[in-house]
Amino acid sequence: MIILPVFILKTLFEQVEYMNLYIESLEGGYYVVATGNDETQKPVMADSGRPQTFNSVDQIREYFHGKHFDKVWLKQCTPYDEMVGQADNTEKTLDVEIAW
Repeated sequence: MIILPVFILKTLFEQVEYMNLYIESLEGGYYVVATGNDETQKPVMADSGRPQTFNSVDQIREYFHGKHFDKVWLKQCTPYDEMVGQADNTEKTLDVEIAW
């Protein structure tokens, strides 16, 4: 059994980054996805160089089969203001952590 000093363990622990999955729901039933953490997110790109689009959350699950994410977030813009006759405010989003 190898015993490492506390300062080495702390350094190793600090270097481990967590990876989240961010799913954004778009109008028309499409989803785009990014991976990363709270500070940096990188969109998942298709071979064409454009963001990869998905038709369902299940399709996203299949695409990432076998991958581990610390948290998975679903982001959806709410059209409430526009529905009640007010100006469209795209800044209002609903972010929900979902079970993966």
